[in-house]
Amino acid sequence: MYKNIKPPKKTLKDKICISLVILGMLCVIYFIATSLRNHELENIEFIKSDYKITRGIITKKSVNKGRHIRVEYIVDGKLYEDSDGFNENDNIQEGDSVYVKYSKTKPELMITEFNDAFKN
Repeated sequence: MYKNIKPPKKTLKDKICISLVILGMLCVIYFIATSLRNHELENIEFIKSDYKITRGIITKKSVNKGRHIRVEYIVDGKLYEDSDGFNENDNIQEGDSVYVKYSKTKPELMITEFNDAFKN
């Protein structure tokens, strides 16, 4: 009985609207990703302008949707925790000790020795 029912064909106007919506969504995603990356680079430059180095402990390692580690470190008796990325070749585990470069004025901003910007 319902076997011969076909969905209506898309008009050119429908196809253009769908294409514009998809293009708009891609633009929003691009601008969000670009903004986040620029913010990360600004934080790295801020850290590198006036920093200290300490040791931290890796509390969590994640390889889903990218490679990230959570690191706890202490500055002036206060415990901080933040995340940073690591490369595929870095052999690290939870509980490992890691060097942390942090901002003297904003100690909550840090990068680990596994970040490519750490050495520069």
